Amino acid sequence: MTLEQQRIQLLEHRCTLLRSISEYKLEHSANKGEEAILKQCLATLIQDREYCCLWVARRDSKNSQLSADHAASRGDLSEEESLALIRESLGLDQESNNALQALNNGKPVITNQLTASAAPKSLAPLIEKTGTRSSISWPLLYSSHEYGVLTIHSTNPQGFQGPELDFIANVIADISLALHVDQTSQRLRTERDFNSEIIDTVQALLVSLSPCGNILTFNQRAQEISGYSEQEVKGKYWVDVLIAPEIRIKKQAEFSGLLQKNGPDMNFQTALQTKRGRNRIINWHGSFQPQFSQGKIGLVLFGIDVTSSMKADQERANALAKWNNIFSAMQDPALVVAEDGLILDINPATAVSAKKSRSEIIGRGVCEILHGGRSPGATCPLETILKDKTKRVFETELRGLQGNYMMTISPLKKYRGKSGVTLLMARDLTEEQLMKAEALRAAQLASVGELAAGVAHEINNPINGIINYAQILKDTLSDQEPRRFLDRIIKEGKRIAGITKNLLDFSRKREEAPEPVQVVQLLRHCIELIDHQFALDGIKIEQNYEQKLPEIICNPQQMQQVFLNIFSNARYAVNQRHSNGEGSEKKLAITAGPSWIKGREYVKIGITDNGTGIEHEIIDRVMDPFFSTKTSGEGTGLGLSISQSLVRDNNGIFRIQSVLGRYTTLYINLPTVRSERESHVDSVKN
Repeated sequence: MTLEQQRIQLLEHRCTLLRSISEYKLEHSANKGEEAILKQCLATLIQDREYCCLWVARRDSKNSQLSADHAASRGDLSEEESLALIRESLGLDQESNNALQALNNGKPVITNQLTASAAPKSLAPLIEKTGTRSSISWPLLYSSHEYGVLTIHSTNPQGFQGPELDFIANVIADISLALHVDQTSQRLRTERDFNSEIIDTVQALLVSLSPCGNILTFNQRAQEISGYSEQEVKGKYWVDVLIAPEIRIKKQAEFSGLLQKNGPDMNFQTALQTKRGRNRIINWHGSFQPQFSQGKIGLVLFGIDVTSSMKADQERANALAKWNNIFSAMQDPALVVAEDGLILDINPATAVSAKKSRSEIIGRGVCEILHGGRSPGATCPLETILKDKTKRVFETELRGLQGNYMMTISPLKKYRGKSGVTLLMARDLTEEQLMKAEALRAAQLASVGELAAGVAHEINNPINGIINYAQILKDTLSDQEPRRFLDRIIKEGKRIAGITKNLLDFSRKREEAPEPVQVVQLLRHCIELIDHQFALDGIKIEQNYEQKLPEIICNPQQMQQVFLNIFSNARYAVNQRHSNGEGSEKKLAITAGPSWIKGREYVKIGITDNGTGIEHEIIDRVMDPFFSTKTSGEGTGLGLSISQSLVRDNNGIFRIQSVLGRYTTLYINLPTVRSERESHVDSVKN
């Protein structure tokens, strides 16, 4: 074969290689990735019999050094061995390296007639191992983007000239274009994924429609609200998916009317029926897209689910209507007043009591309406309370309403969108009603006092005589049978004496001074007195007190009497239920903890027994004097009456709760030292 024939054969082979690279670029460059493109191109080029080594290098992040990433060699050299030799040469001589010069200049750099002895020391090992006699370094550039530099080593001393340069130029152009297409494809794919992620994470329904109204895309929020997947609705007519069946015809007509207006945007509200058959109210905003004329996307619908807010609005409207009904039906005057004292609303009872029309009251000052005005320069105490924004309950005379009233002041969070608003309620306490209540109470106390005095004079002295004479007879007799009867006389006489003492205690004015008391210590002291009795009866006492309770202010002797009365009643009720064969365990539970009543601090004591309980019909009478649920001869009916009176005398609150056959709980709220001190200060101010 002549030299010319060899050259022609070489050119044909290189044309085949170039065609292979071009075909690979067209078929795979946008899918394989940059690394795969470079590896395939190097593998194709190394098939040229004159090329002994090829490698690609790229700049580092600082654009000052090169690093070789891919290589291909002929013979026994592997890619790893080739890269090791190339990196060694780059490490020894970066500045004078042909590859770096080619990148810096943007032009190929050619070196011919290379030998290991004449070459730079850094290239000697590579030349010797590969048989290199010439090399070319050509930058991979496309549209001002740099993708690295390709270096080709040839065994031909004059390998890179004439037609061969044209071949390499075409190769470089194809590789650079393939790398550019791959990078552009990756960037577009990333942007598309990012946009899809935004669409799927936005908390609104996003639906794109074709010009014919068929659904093209259905974002994640739309799938969550409707219950349909994108695949289920894709290609369907949007009305059949996004509008409830019963209103489709009506809404289709409305939508057609919106389209005829030829506006760029449209807004409408409709009900969407979910896959489960429930309706959701959606506010839609429709926007025409520029691609409409090209037949791609016709309309994008942006929807907000307002079902919850509409439900809340409806509930708010219902609550407001309910409030208005209650407000209007109240028999006592009620006013809604702004922070500056102007009256915003009143109920009909206010207009009746003030003897004015609604229009004469609304918008006027609260002091003017309730107090009938004030002296020049004077400060209205009611307006001062309104500015404090605190709850208050007090008795006062309201000249504007012609009477004495119990005024309740309750700050409201908001009233019809306004803050700093207060509700005033006035309960009528006219002089006639006050006198009637006082007269009734005075009559009750007088009758009890008279009865107590009569009992004391008529019974107390004779019964003491009976007890004393019985004791004398008992001491003088030795026979046990008569002594047993005398014991009974003494016991019953002492019981009668106890009744008279309790009766006198109930009616007598007590002058004992209150003092600070630790309520837990007081309770434990009382339990010590009855613990032995309860243990004999098999009654378990449970105590549960909160830590660091504040001190109460009371008369300890009086409160001790109250607790002992309650414990005695509880013991009787528990034993009575057990004797009837009911209940599995005899138990008395005692608790103590803090409580607040009308802004005042109390300590709340709860005493619960699992005894017989009290019938609902008589629970309101158990505090009445001489009323007892015990069998005849076992109770006087004064224990709870005296206890309630003593608790009231100590500024406390006494309440009872019971379920027949299950339990009875007595609650005693006693004011704390701090609460009494603040109450005293308030009374001085007023």
